[in-house]
Amino acid sequence: MRVRKELRQKLVEKFWDVIERLAAHMLPGNPKEKEVWSRMIRNGPAKNVIPAFVARLKHEPDDKVAALLAELDSMQPDELMRTVFKVGLAHLPKKHGGRPGTFSLDVRRRAVDDVGHEYSRCDSFSEAIDVVAARYGMESKYLRRVWKNRKRLRQRED
Repeated sequence: MRVRKELRQKLVEKFWDVIERLAAHMLPGNPKEKEVWSRMIRNGPAKNVIPAFVARLKHEPDDKVAALLAELDSMQPDELMRTVFKVGLAHLPKKHGGRPGTFSLDVRRRAVDDVGHEYSRCDSFSEAIDVVAARYGMESKYLRRVWKNRKRLRQRED
């Protein structure tokens, strides 16, 4: 098992060397800038590639790891760049966008709380929605949608 770990470590180091070679291929000639770019690549897209690469290696036999070493030596910069960015982009955080709410998060939270309080005083849920919607100047249809998403509304923190 000891040899296996050393082989994996050697392969990871080789992978970093190839990535550094790619960085040198893409970078301007100033050595100081090469160090900055190298650091950016190690902390950027390549940082996500290495764990995926190592996870794939854990299940490979030792003889196949030696073949991967030879493959890394022969890999062209464009192939490597494609691999790094393909895996790295998959690990970027997703933007949970959408249209911004008509009312602020705080107003929507208060309206949801008020619906709960009004419901005990009104004859029906629909009436409670209408009362609270009028209080905040919302359409009752909008407040119903906010009410349906109240669990997610409570989870979001500003």
